[in-house]
Amino acid sequence: MKKEISLFSIIFRLGIWLALAAVLFITAAAIFSDYRRVIALIGSISPAWLVFVILSVLFNYVLRFAKWNYFLRILHISVPLRLNLWVFFSAFTMVLSPAKLGELVKSLLLKARLDIPVAATAPVVMAERLTDLAGLLILCALGFSQFAFGGNTLLITSLIIGSGIVIITRSGFWKFVDRALALHTSLSRFRNTVRTIESGTRTLLTLKSLLVTVPLSAVSWAGEGVALYLIFRAMGLDSENLLAIAVFAHSFASIAGALSFFPGGLLVTEGTMGMFFVYASIPDAVAVSATFLIRALTLWFAVILGTMVFFIGHRRSDLQVFRLSAAGENAAATVLATPDNS
Repeated sequence: MKKEISLFSIIFRLGIWLALAAVLFITAAAIFSDYRRVIALIGSISPAWLVFVILSVLFNYVLRFAKWNYFLRILHISVPLRLNLWVFFSAFTMVLSPAKLGELVKSLLLKARLDIPVAATAPVVMAERLTDLAGLLILCALGFSQFAFGGNTLLITSLIIGSGIVIITRSGFWKFVDRALALHTSLSRFRNTVRTIESGTRTLLTLKSLLVTVPLSAVSWAGEGVALYLIFRAMGLDSENLLAIAVFAHSFASIAGALSFFPGGLLVTEGTMGMFFVYASIPDAVAVSATFLIRALTLWFAVILGTMVFFIGHRRSDLQVFRLSAAGENAAATVLATPDNS
């Protein structure tokens, strides 16, 4: 038993460190390999347009923070506003993790600062991702009625998201997971954690909650589509349905990037956006530049903003989040099997 726990701890810590190292490497490579081109493109548009683009991106962040806070309130988890803002934006350092799963760092930071069990807040991160995808699907559905592009992808994604929400809000699914854990002595210690996750998940993903958070997600992500539209306008492009083209392209490409599970959706998001621009008859030079800029002013901007916010407000205990408390055989269990004391 003791050897199993020790081996599990080592493998878990190694996996976390490798994932973190990969995210940091990809982030650095993406930023520094093309920073001259980014600077040149940003310099090519007027400061007034750039301000409006950044405000549109920040509009997305503000509404997403409102959703995060709304989910916390549903679970009766109280976090001081200043700390809550720090936790939320610090998680942007992990934007380049596959499907943004690295944003689970929010749960780890709340554990480090307020001793809130990770299992109590992890469902919030999951609910954020699901409602983000659902909101993007709404934007795509509105665009599909006009452009008839990517219908099969949208249908399959809708079925996956819808089925996923139905499954994880059913008690039968969690009973199955509980029975599976009970069969293995080394995993049975996680049963209380799973029960906490079940309770949070089923509370967050009610119809009432979804009727608030999914439209909120659609509006927030439309902000980045508007940012793409403003980039087009700053480059002198003014064609029919340009706003609809920009919002649909950004939403559809974001879904494709998330489903690819590539870090930050790199390559897949850009490629999907480019294919649609060709379909929509956007001039090649403008399409390439706009794609490059919207990714720089969303993906890279988020990473830089998150890193700055984290280091402005971090404490030594916060750095331990990434080190996973190297002392002790049960370091992994400290993260995964946090007692249900919320």
